[in-house]
Amino acid sequence: MSAPPADSNASGTPVPGQVSLSEEEVRSLRDAGRRWATTPRARDTGRGTPEEIDPDLDLRQARGTLPGDRYVRGARSRRREFEKVSEGYLQAREEGAKPRTQLGRLRRALLGRPIASRQAIHERLTKVKALAVLSSDALSSVAYATEQILLVLGAAGAAAYSYSIPIMGAILFLLIAVGLSYRQTIKAYPKGGGSYIVASDNLGPLAGVVAGSALMTDYVLTVAVSVASGVDSIVSAAQAMQTYRVELCVSFVILLILGNLRGIRESGSIFAAPTYLFIAGIFVMLTVIAIRWGTGHLPEATPTLENATRQVSIFLLLKAFASGCTALTGVEAISDGVPAFQPPEWKNARTTLTVMVTLLALMFSGITLAARAVGARAYDSSDPHYQTVISQIAHAAFGTTLLYFYVIATTTAILVLAANTSFSDFPRLFFFMARDDYAPHLFKRLGDRLAYSNGIIVLGTLAIVLLVVFRGRTDSLIPLYTIGVFLAFTMSQAGMVARWLRLREPGWERGLAINAVGMTLTATVFLITAWEKFLTGAWVVLVIIPMLVLTFRAIHRHYADVTTELTTETPTSPGELKPVVIVPVSDLNGPALQSLALARTISDQVIAVHISDDPEEIARLKAKWGAWGNHVPLEIIESPYRSLVRPLLAYIDAIDQQQPDDTIVVVLPEMVATRWWQQILHNQTALRLKAALLFRPGTVVVNVPYHLRRYQHQRRRLRARHGGGDAL
Repeated sequence: MSAPPADSNASGTPVPGQVSLSEEEVRSLRDAGRRWATTPRARDTGRGTPEEIDPDLDLRQARGTLPGDRYVRGARSRRREFEKVSEGYLQAREEGAKPRTQLGRLRRALLGRPIASRQAIHERLTKVKALAVLSSDALSSVAYATEQILLVLGAAGAAAYSYSIPIMGAILFLLIAVGLSYRQTIKAYPKGGGSYIVASDNLGPLAGVVAGSALMTDYVLTVAVSVASGVDSIVSAAQAMQTYRVELCVSFVILLILGNLRGIRESGSIFAAPTYLFIAGIFVMLTVIAIRWGTGHLPEATPTLENATRQVSIFLLLKAFASGCTALTGVEAISDGVPAFQPPEWKNARTTLTVMVTLLALMFSGITLAARAVGARAYDSSDPHYQTVISQIAHAAFGTTLLYFYVIATTTAILVLAANTSFSDFPRLFFFMARDDYAPHLFKRLGDRLAYSNGIIVLGTLAIVLLVVFRGRTDSLIPLYTIGVFLAFTMSQAGMVARWLRLREPGWERGLAINAVGMTLTATVFLITAWEKFLTGAWVVLVIIPMLVLTFRAIHRHYADVTTELTTETPTSPGELKPVVIVPVSDLNGPALQSLALARTISDQVIAVHISDDPEEIARLKAKWGAWGNHVPLEIIESPYRSLVRPLLAYIDAIDQQQPDDTIVVVLPEMVATRWWQQILHNQTALRLKAALLFRPGTVVVNVPYHLRRYQHQRRRLRARHGGGDAL
């Protein structure tokens, strides 16, 4: 069975299309419909035939008072908040989403006006913007990858720096292999082929969750490391800023959150310029170094290091190689973000990936060779004379001229904005996991600017926590970094190997060879990194990833249980509901009378409950109740221990035990003050009761807010109508 065919309005706005229902759904709903058809409608209130409400909001006005003096004028509603598409189908317009509070207006000023869903295709990225948004992480890693190699080799003395060249060659080979592997992945998964999707599709759900957990740690650490490295560049040029390292880190993350909440295309426009300025600055710097070295104007320099604390060994070289592999972080981002490209998505993504890998290889090798040529050394970030390798090379190329500060400024900008890659991919990863019921469903929601706002905020918050805990020190964060990266790489490549073997598509032998080599290399780097950096902090990630896997699987079990329960529950007809309404009252006043009136429309079985420890208060309420006429039974519960919530819950349990098949409905009167700060002046009893009743099964809670401003206006109108007297 399917719905009627789709239709469109004059402006081309689509209405719901055809939807197919399963036979079981159709049978269950038809059975419920038959029971509904035999259920009597709501009882007559004695007020005659009520005026009908028009759900489509068409304007209808009746004029005249006598039987023959009435006429009806019908016209299309002039409300600008909705547009009528067809009968029973309205479309909300932007006017209906205008902020009504100061906080809402501030939010719009910071983030911009909301974007309609149909504009999503226009929010896609061109290749130029995509290189800036999705490659800034990988390209910025050249600013600290060489430094991490030298920092490890420095333990063996200045002579060990010569090993940076062969280590560079090994990393370049790994980079090319990974780049070719992800070209295969992008083609195989043109709608997005991140590690989570590839592993889930080919290795099973558990492997997918492991890959997703590894990617999550990678993205959070990318933000923390990138921002901390950017602040390192500031400290290199201005040592006095060392004291404000953490504050600067947190400020940069907040700016990134705000920039990305404005939408992916706008964040691409904001962040594109720094990326290309950085690339230009690095190549100009390397060109000047090469010219000065070739003409003999670059003096030979040997880095000055303290006495060696370790000997050069295979273990030291493996550790330096593992540290330098941070140059590969972010390579996967383009395969994750294929849906963000303009059509044809996968072809544009492959082109961008090739350009990114080429730029990354040239800049990384150039910086490593330049560092060797100028005798740059690696400093610990706590050193009072701290200076980055990039700063030392730029100083050798330009001295203290304006070009030196240009390189430092653009390096800082690209390092900070490198975190933007994670802000693009982390929310998308959580969208996929939420779609598959492994993450909370709130991560599926698109914000006003067509960005996954909840994922952006969560990522920024986690990164800020890391930066505060590790005091914004890059060398403290780096040991945690590459574990998640290379575990995700390995899971993705293993998934592609399984896919080639299963499908054997045209060209599968070549694809299998490329991905098998990539899987082997990334798995080797993962094992080396986990082993070498285990005691220096990698154990944290190796513990967090299994914890995340258990958490995501628990979320999945919950959603599976919910789905099973909701689909097996028999639809209920109104006639099967037998509500018993309980109304907690503190006094017989406006809010209580309004709540009691609503309760009587729900059920004939209404009980008012008053809980107090004050005999005078109880006596006064009983007197008022008698004067009112005892229209609803009043139950007094004296609470000598001054408790309110526990006696009420116990009373509800006792009523429920008398009629287990009945539905308990609790109607809560709640006074809402005129101003937000006036809420503090009241005891918020209704909120406490709602919180206590939220998790009680078989209980319906109806909140009846009594807005003071509204009823103050009504009283004034009534007094004016009755000549200034009290109308109540």
